[in-house]
Parts: sequence; C-alpha cells; structure tokens
Amino acid sequence: MKKNVLLLFALFLLAISSFAQTDDKTDNGIQTLFGEKPRSNGGYIGLGVGYTQLDSKDAFTTTFRGAWIINHSFAMGISATGFSNDLYVNHPSGSDYRSLQGGFGGVMLQPYVAPRFPIHISFPVTLGAGGVAALSSHYYDAFDANWYVEDEGYFLLVEPSVDIELNLVKFIRASFGISYRYTTPLAVDGYSSDAIRGFAGNFTLSFGKF
Repeated sequence: MKKNVLLLFALFLLAISSFAQTDDKTDNGIQTLFGEKPRSNGGYIGLGVGYTQLDSKDAFTTTFRGAWIINHSFAMGISATGFSNDLYVNHPSGSDYRSLQGGFGGVMLQPYVAPRFPIHISFPVTLGAGGVAALSSHYYDAFDANWYVEDEGYFLLVEPSVDIELNLVKFIRASFGISYRYTTPLAVDGYSSDAIRGFAGNFTLSFGKF
C-alpha cells in the first residue's frame, strides 16, 4: 500500500520536473519556472463520476474540480468529492444495511505532461479534509428506507492521481484516472481505521480554456 502511494508521489514529482525543464529560458541559458515572457492563462470546471470500495463494499463517487491553468502546463484549484457505499439497489424488503457516506475536498495541484498533444497525462494531487457518517438503514423495498446515523468521523487526506486526458475539442477534455486515498486513521464505531483508504477509478469531463 505504502509503495503504491510512494510510486504515485514519485510520478507527481517527475511531472513537476518535466514542467520546469520545458519552460522558457532566459537569455543567460538558465531555465526558470515562470520565465520572463507573457504567459498563457486559462481555467476549467470538471465534473466526474467514479468507482471505489469503502469498507470492502462497492461505492460510487461524484467529483467537482475547478482550477486555474498556468501556461497550459500546471493547474491549481479546488476539488470536492462525495461518496457512498450504499447503491440503493438489490435490497430485499425488510433487510437492514450499514453504509458509509460522506465527502472530502481541498486544494488541488495538477501538473501536465505534453498538454498540447491530443492524448496526454496529468498528475492531480488533492490535499484536504473530509467527513464520513456511518448509517444504519431498514429497507421496506429497494428504494424506500428509514435510516439513522450511528456515528460520524473526520479525517485529513492526500489523494494523488494519474489521469490520461483526451482533447476532444478545443474547450472540452475527457479524462480517465486512477487515484489512491490516503487518510489519517478513521475513528468511527464498528469500522476499521482504514475503512475509506484505497484506490479509485474515475471519469471526468472538463470544460474551459486549456
């Protein structure tokens, strides 16, 4: 687990290095991060859906991203994700079900590698915090239930990602990504401290000036 997180972090650092090395040069040949020439600025809004597991149960996620893009090569902004491992399907009448629901968000840093190519890679990293509620539900049928909160908890989070991005048209991008949620230990009754840590897959559509 830790090796996977370290690998994603190493890829993020590699992308930062690539961004720095491909930037403008000054007259004395020294490469700089921001150069001296006017730079292109843009931004985007992204909406995504994803799959993961929480407490070893299938779960879905929804994500919002908003970021400012510097010179096509580096974005900084915010990311917010909601999650649930109750899919509200296939619950027999009269059954009881325990689930985790909540969300997290924070600052997002996103370097790009070869962003001008139709297909390229980016390395978003979210640094933030979140909260989770443990719910107990009684289902009268697959879509009708009474529920109450058993317990709740909060956590800090680092989520590095690797995204493959496709420039569909000038102002729309589609991306397919894999991320890993690394959180501080969760303190919720009846659940392990790492119940919400793990890998996730996601699909995102982004709209803006890239």
